Order: sequence, then structure tokens, then C-alpha cells
Amino acid sequence: MSLALSIAGVDGCPAGWYAVQQRPGYDEIEGAVHARFERLLQACPPPACVAVDIPIGLGESGERACDQAARERLGPRASSVFAAPLRGVLGAASHDEASRRRRAIEGKGMSIQAYNILRKVEEVDAALRAAPVQAQRVHETHPELCFLQMNAGQPLAHGKKTAAGRALRLALLAPHFPGQAERLLDEHPRRDVQADDVLDALACLWTARRLVGAQALTLPAAAPLDACGLRMAIHC
Repeated sequence: MSLALSIAGVDGCPAGWYAVQQRPGYDEIEGAVHARFERLLQACPPPACVAVDIPIGLGESGERACDQAARERLGPRASSVFAAPLRGVLGAASHDEASRRRRAIEGKGMSIQAYNILRKVEEVDAALRAAPVQAQRVHETHPELCFLQMNAGQPLAHGKKTAAGRALRLALLAPHFPGQAERLLDEHPRRDVQADDVLDALACLWTARRLVGAQALTLPAAAPLDACGLRMAIHC
């Protein structure tokens, strides 16, 4: 597929954010680590299409429809979709505080998994609310949904942390990015970027390519907006 504009796939990593970027006219994919999401957006300036594995668009209460739809499609891998934090818990200084805030809103605490991504959610949320042009070009995705789409609509049989799961994901990526994944896996130390961060970012890049080509699936099809005007949708 010939690219009309730059695309980027992004996943959180121990050092901050790991991005893989492809530019029009170039087959080689560039991998880079950015400490902050704002810096990443500067390195992938408009009109580049960015697909990132992080919740965008946050509800005031209850579960987002896109998260429900993603879990339904993933079936046995549904647990890979963490509940997106409510907007009311942003800024909480601790897991206990975040749980207290959520409990005050809807009577239940916040999972540690959801809390662990809270700072990254806050980064993305702040960047997109500050500039409408960013909100139009940055899209939420989920790597397991991307891999499901690559795998003829079937959830993967093995988790991404296992050797079998890594081999399966490499095989699925190979036709779309020949020889790229192996090179990118060797570029950064594991203390900064885990192997599954690289493969997940490439899966996000696959979805960015589909977004540019108007081929991506959107869950739900009619995406609602949150109270700040951000789309609550997952693309794959």
C-alpha cells in the first residue's frame, strides 16, 4: 500500500513511549523511544496518522461501549482489555485515592491494572485536549484486536509474553512489514523497551495504515464523544 502521509504506531514502554513510524516513499520503519507523549507528537508532526494503545475519550461513569465491544470480539483474550479510567479519577496521586474517587462515583474501586496506566492516560488526554488538530489525527487502538484482525478474525491462542505467542505475532506481522520486526527488536535495551512493546507498536502501525486507507474497523461504529469532545472508539 502506497502511503499518502506518515503513519505511526505507539505503545507505552518502561522508558515512556515506543513509536514505530513509516514515511511516504520509504519501506523502512523507524523505531524511537520518547520520554513524554508531547515529544512523540513533535517527532510525528501533523498530518501524520498516529495509532496508540491507550484509552482516549473517558467516560463519567460506567464502562465505555468500545471496551465492551472489544472484549466481545476478543473472547478468550478479553482480559487484555483493561477498563478505561473515569475522567473523575484523573489526577489521583495514589491507587487508594483513585479507588476512593471511583467508589464515590459508582460504588466500586479501581483495578491496579487500570491505575498503572493512569499517568499515560493523563499525558495523552492533556495533549489531545490542548490541540484539536492532535485529537483529529491520534486514534486509540488495541494490539490484541489488531492481531485478531490479522488472524482472520480469530483470537490468538497464546499470550504475548510466551515464546509461542511472540512467534505467532511475528508471523502475523511478517507479510505486512517484511524483515522489520526482527531489526526493531534489537535496537533498544529491554530495560527501556520490552519485546512485546515492539510487536504491539507494529500492530498499532498496521492499524494506522488501515486508518489512512479507510479500511479500519471502528468499535462502536457510531463513536460517542466524551465530555471534552474526544472520541470514545477503538480502531483495528
